[in-house]
Amino acid sequence: MAQIKANLVDGFIVKPNPAYKVILIYGQDTGLIAERADRLAQTYLKDSDDPFAMLRLDSGEIASDPLRLADEANTIPLFGGCRVIVVQISSSKSIQPALDPLLSSPPSDAYVIIKAGDLKKSAALRKSVEKAHSAVALPCYVDARAALNGIIDEEMALANLTITREAREMLLDNLGADRMASRAEVQKLCLYAMGQGEVNEQDIDDIVGDASNHQIDMIIDSAALGKIGELDSQLEQMLKGGQNPSVIGSASLRHFQMLERCLHLMDNGTSLQSALDKAAPMIHFKRKPGIQSQLNIWSSQKATRACELLAQSLTNSRKHYHLAETIISETLLMIAATAQRGRR
Repeated sequence: MAQIKANLVDGFIVKPNPAYKVILIYGQDTGLIAERADRLAQTYLKDSDDPFAMLRLDSGEIASDPLRLADEANTIPLFGGCRVIVVQISSSKSIQPALDPLLSSPPSDAYVIIKAGDLKKSAALRKSVEKAHSAVALPCYVDARAALNGIIDEEMALANLTITREAREMLLDNLGADRMASRAEVQKLCLYAMGQGEVNEQDIDDIVGDASNHQIDMIIDSAALGKIGELDSQLEQMLKGGQNPSVIGSASLRHFQMLERCLHLMDNGTSLQSALDKAAPMIHFKRKPGIQSQLNIWSSQKATRACELLAQSLTNSRKHYHLAETIISETLLMIAATAQRGRR
C-alpha cells in the first residue's frame, strides 16, 4: 500500500521518491495540506526556470473534461525538466475517469499533486491512489502540540527572537488546529515583537489574545448552539467593523474540528468531560459550559459535515473574495440551522 505515515510526510516532501507521479495529500488540516502541496511543488521545480512548469486545476474542470489531465501531464516541458500539476478537489464530482489513465500509465516528466479533504479509507480516490504503484498518499492530520512548537521555533528563529517558557505555553493555548492559521498568528506576533529580542506574556496578550477573539468566539458559539438570531446580528456587527470573513471562517473550522475530535472520543466510550479535556485541554473555563452544551447537540457525523462545509466555504471565499462575507455568513447560518434542529 503506497501510503506514507503521518510522521514521515515532511521527510518525503524534502526528498520525494521520483517513482511516485501522482501524490494525494489529504486530511482534516486544510492549511497543512496547502502548505505541503506548495512545498512539494517547489521541491520538484527547484531547478526549473520555466514559468509554465506549474499548472493549477480545479476538480470541476477535470470532471467536465476528463482527457485534460492526461493531456497536461504528458505535455513535454518547453525548457526541459518536469511539470507539476496541482489539482484542488473542490466538489463532489469524481475525477476518477481522468485519474485512472495516469495511474495505469504514469507520465515520465510530470507530477500530479492532488489536494483533497478528509478522505475515509473507503473513498474511491484514496483507494485507487494507495493501490497504484506509481502513486502515494500523504495524510495530514491536525497539528499536535509538538508540531505547533516546531512552527514557533521556525518563525522565532527567522525573526531572530526568543520566547519565554510562560509565553510559549500561553501562545500554544491560543493556537488552533489549522497549520496555516497557526503559522500566520506566530508570524504576526514576531512582526509585533521585532527588535525587542524576546517575546513575553504581555506580547501574547496584546497580539494573540485581542478583543476580536472574544467576538469571534461568540459568533462560533451562537452557530454551534443554533442561536440564529444572535449569530446574524453578531456577524453583521463584526463584518461592518472590518473583520476579515476568512478569519471568522478559519476560527469556526478549528472549533468544529475540536468538536469532531471530542465527539469521536465520546463515540468510543469516553465521557463528555474527559473527551473535552483530551481534545481541547486549554479551553477557557468560561466557555466550557457552552461547549459542553454543543457536544450534547452535535453528532460526530454532523460535526464532520460542518467541517467539510467550512473548509469548502474558505476555499470559495478565497477564490471569490468579493463574495467572502456572503459565503462565510451563509455557511455559519446553515450550521446554526442544523444545530437548532438538534436542540428540539
